Amino acid sequence: MNNITTSDELMKKIKTVRREMIATGTAKGLNHIETIQYSQMLDQLMNQFQSSSKF
Repeated sequence: MNNITTSDELMKKIKTVRREMIATGTAKGLNHIETIQYSQMLDQLMNQFQSSSKF
């Protein structure tokens, strides 16, 4: 995954991935591999955001 430098960029990416995950989950189901991949990506981004906001 690319390092995103600012918290604004990171928050924008989180919102985009969340929308994609919801759309995919609605269209293909929550257990579809694509939905799960978006969910995992979202988890990583949120962890990155939390880590960066501690400083």
